[in-house]
Amino acid sequence: MKYSNYILALMALPMLGACGDLLSFKLASTGVLATTSGIFSQPDVNLKEKNYAAADFLVGQMSSRVGKSSAILVQPLEEMDNAGISSPLGAYIPEGVGLRFSELGYRVWLHQVAANGNSGLYSPPPENSKPAFILKGTYKSNNDNLAVFLRLVNVRSSQVVASFDYELPLSREVRDMSKTQTRIFRVAD
Repeated sequence: MKYSNYILALMALPMLGACGDLLSFKLASTGVLATTSGIFSQPDVNLKEKNYAAADFLVGQMSSRVGKSSAILVQPLEEMDNAGISSPLGAYIPEGVGLRFSELGYRVWLHQVAANGNSGLYSPPPENSKPAFILKGTYKSNNDNLAVFLRLVNVRSSQVVASFDYELPLSREVRDMSKTQTRIFRVAD
């Protein structure tokens, strides 16, 4: 399918020669190539809507086991293949899920996933406080989708109280947000 789009674009290029000046030709050929490559037809992903839907699904599983006064610590999602590594998307998804939990009356600690603009809104819990539950998970991207695996874990028993796995279309926004920063590690001799 991908190669047929390029062949279609190449077939259209000679017809674009009638466009007149070089600038018009470049603009028209770029538009044809972008259209055949699917740049304009990629589905938009409403991340807020997806986060709220994931939260509502989790609440359906956890409502009988998690009291609204129990503290839930929200942690960033990690790359499935690289434990301990996350991205802006790895913080954005659990922050959105945690915000929905908060709207539904649960006690949520969001300080670990707070985006730069929101960091002042979420204060860390009192010093000797421990959460009863932790919302965490992983994500993994392939060519077309980003798979997200959310887990709500009971801290005392380490049991998974609620889980939800879903996929997001790998739109340009999702792809950019899921990129991790390059880190350099020093290996001792």
